[in-house]
Amino acid sequence: MEPLILVGTVHLDPYGYDLLLNLLFDLKPETVCVDVSQYALEFRKTVGREYRSLLDNFRRQDGSLPPALEAVDMQLQVPFEYRAADDYAERRGARLVPAGDSAQSQRLLGHLSRELMTTDNLVKLASREEPPLKEQVEKEWQRARKYYRVGSPMSGGLETTDRRLARQIKEYAGREPVAHVGGWEHLKGLSDLLSEFNPELKLLSPLS
Repeated sequence: MEPLILVGTVHLDPYGYDLLLNLLFDLKPETVCVDVSQYALEFRKTVGREYRSLLDNFRRQDGSLPPALEAVDMQLQVPFEYRAADDYAERRGARLVPAGDSAQSQRLLGHLSRELMTTDNLVKLASREEPPLKEQVEKEWQRARKYYRVGSPMSGGLETTDRRLARQIKEYAGREPVAHVGGWEHLKGLSDLLSEFNPELKLLSPLS
């Protein structure tokens, strides 16, 4: 049976692109599934670009953003998971499968448009005291390294998404080397649902 690798990420990791691209070249999958939808990709390439321009009013003299807005800026960009997988697929001639749910993305991004990107909310976020994004990401990696094999105690409600992802992964698993890339909290659920393929779990963390 061909290998199935489930790669867990922390979204918005500023080092994620390089880590993932290097890992994919090491693994050499013929198919890469990424938990992002076509709707989310198109949104970020069009509307997301316009929204990011609204953040320019909050930039400091050195061009940086307050931590809360730095996270918003990252959320409006095409996720590093997809960018790295796309670059890998183009260079290796591999198949790239956006495996997210467009209907769900439309609901979530509609909320972002209606509430997150209002001027009043951006002003509040700009003044919020938060640690830098890198520190927030590292704190989440600490959780990931502790719970990724047993499941996070805060990951309830992921079952429907995990079942949908598992169905898509099964279209390719077992017949060719496959890597699925998504948030680390999905690793335990997907591993159970795909146990017939004996998946290998990997964290996209330099300390995993």
